[in-house]
Amino acid sequence: MQFADRCRRNPRYSLRAFANLLKMDPSSISQILAGKRIASKKVIEQVCQNLGANPKQAAQFIYEAKSKFRKISEITPLNKQSYDLLAEDAFATISDWYHFAILELIHVDGFKYDVRWCAKALNIKVSEAQMAIERLIRLNLVRLEGPHLVRTNKFITNFKPGLTSSAHKNLQRQILQMALEAIDNTEADEKDITAMTMAINIENLPRARSLIAKFRRELSSMLEDGPQSRVYQLAIQLYPISKNISSKGDLK
Repeated sequence: MQFADRCRRNPRYSLRAFANLLKMDPSSISQILAGKRIASKKVIEQVCQNLGANPKQAAQFIYEAKSKFRKISEITPLNKQSYDLLAEDAFATISDWYHFAILELIHVDGFKYDVRWCAKALNIKVSEAQMAIERLIRLNLVRLEGPHLVRTNKFITNFKPGLTSSAHKNLQRQILQMALEAIDNTEADEKDITAMTMAINIENLPRARSLIAKFRRELSSMLEDGPQSRVYQLAIQLYPISKNISSKGDLK
């Protein structure tokens, strides 16, 4: 890998410098290196040209990218992404919200692998940022490449139908508490907090959960496209506020 080789030769070499060399934005490079985005033929040709690769090398890179894309397409439809489920014990170790925030912060343009910088960016304690990064490294979710912190995985999830552990409840409480605080402390043009009350057919709940999951991932893909400057949290709540009512008016 060109970036890793340059970091080994020069410990101060940055992702931004590599992006400038390739004439691309750093967040796109970060996503490609992390496996969150597959480089297009046009991007590969541009990279090869800027790195001085010969036509034979460029053709090989394009062939490998197409092969990788075909393999992913065979596993899952093109409009979906394949997520790796975190083991329950691994998730319990990183169930505090800022672990996942750090994983996303890595993709932000201008990210600095500096514990104090990360703590300030997320408004958490320096000790919390330090321990979180150490846990992420131990779980092989991030790794050090010279002075840089990069993600090792593609897509991860902690969601499994029917699974609600104490660690899941802990994370859900934190996310909801942060949403409550955002009501008063976040500017209106920086948030979208809405609700809808509806009478439903509860037999459609499994399909509703599937559509919500699809929506979350498609929205994430859209919002991550292009330069990234901030980490956001998306929380969707769907829950009953009445008893189940039969067609005869009986309450269950």
